[in-house]
Amino acid sequence: MSALLGNPMVVTAALPLLLGVVMGLLARSALPASVLFLLWAALLLFFYRDTLGPPVVPPVAASQKLIYLAFAGIVLGLLSEYLFERLGTGAARALVAVALVAAFSWLGWRRIAGGALDLQMIAAIATGLLATIGAALLAPPRASPLPRAEEPFLVPAAILALCLAGAIISVLGASIVTGQLLGSLAALAGGWCLIQYIAVLRGGEAVALSRGTGLSLIHAGATVLIQVALLAPKANPAALVLSSLPPIVAALVQGPLQGFVPGARPLRPLVAGLLIAMPAMLAILTALVWAPHGAALGFS
Repeated sequence: MSALLGNPMVVTAALPLLLGVVMGLLARSALPASVLFLLWAALLLFFYRDTLGPPVVPPVAASQKLIYLAFAGIVLGLLSEYLFERLGTGAARALVAVALVAAFSWLGWRRIAGGALDLQMIAAIATGLLATIGAALLAPPRASPLPRAEEPFLVPAAILALCLAGAIISVLGASIVTGQLLGSLAALAGGWCLIQYIAVLRGGEAVALSRGTGLSLIHAGATVLIQVALLAPKANPAALVLSSLPPIVAALVQGPLQGFVPGARPLRPLVAGLLIAMPAMLAILTALVWAPHGAALGFS
């Protein structure tokens, strides 16, 4: 059993996919939202610890800071109901943006202090800015009484697309560990989406992630992607920028892109997911085609 759990493919893909399916099934039971949030938080911390190791005090390397940022995202998710109800949607979203800007500064302070504005740093700033905007826009207000069929899928689809693209870019950019972590987050979101879409196909309603859970997962994916952009030595700059766009597209699906979503109920989540995944697919293609020598899988 220990050998099985020690296999990177199992821990990165199969196990989180299975656990995402389990969480999707539990969400369809009578479990309170607070219990589901705690289970999601435990899963997040499990994969962070399994991939990055236990917390180091004080954290020195950027990878050691990620688990602390995961804790911060969980606390942000825990306080989300209070923040949105007391501060209002605009102020709460601004706070989400401030939290990610602070994460960017903490992860990259050495590079920022160095003052070098090379191509990698420009790409990191653009990636961090777009990921921050997307996370703030997607930080959801209270669910509408009669949500469209695609609405419960917008947040997990954005997490899935961002993390999957980030995982491949990270691995090709010579940052294996963050690639494994992003892959685990993508698989968790994918398992959840699978169960909810099966429910839609059977004529039921999809269950949305709670506001706190969605916020914690978005924060986790965005902070790890920011680290890849800052520190992965060979990550493709254009691919990084493209990989940060799915949350923005997901927010736009609720507005300007709504006209592209068909009327047929079973197709709405699929088409919305495809729209959200488009920048991620372009990011993956870009990373593969322009991967460094030895990692281009035959494209160069």
